[in-house]
Amino acid sequence: MFLGLYEVELARLLRALAYPGAKSFDVGGNIGYDALVLAKLTGAPVVTVECDADVADKLRANVARNPSLGPILVEERFVSSESAEGAITLDDLAATHFVPDVIKMDIEGGEADAIRGASKLLGSRRPALVVEVHGEQVEWECLELLRAAGYPPPIVIEPRRWLPEHRPLAHNRWLVLKGAARSLGS
Repeated sequence: MFLGLYEVELARLLRALAYPGAKSFDVGGNIGYDALVLAKLTGAPVVTVECDADVADKLRANVARNPSLGPILVEERFVSSESAEGAITLDDLAATHFVPDVIKMDIEGGEADAIRGASKLLGSRRPALVVEVHGEQVEWECLELLRAAGYPPPIVIEPRRWLPEHRPLAHNRWLVLKGAARSLGS
């Protein structure tokens, strides 16, 4: 992260998707790296969701250290297929805040459940998506759900082989899907 190599495979594609004015959700915010990048690239509001209380505190502190990047709201919850205590769907997150143009998702295996909770959002608005999948079964489920929502086949990004990051799973990669509002590379 400090060397500028954190998930460098995604940098070009994220820049293409996060155009100026694009509102974003960062699902699985961790300490805020991607939320800060999205805010810087777009100059538009970002909602970042983190379920771990200690990590969410660090996320809030990092957001507070970067006030010039624009409005970044931290939601301490987890994203799932149903809203309940401590959980929220992407559909409800959009109804509460705004409809995003870009969604980045890295939630350690919960990706398919999160997509199941976004049927209205994905079916009508079709935001651009960057989804880190954690396992072959989860990837297959995500692809089926996204195909049913009308998305084109994704660009699949494998983790880099030079200076690799620690990845605990054998199958861990990203699905990048253009949204209805903007194409990749335009």
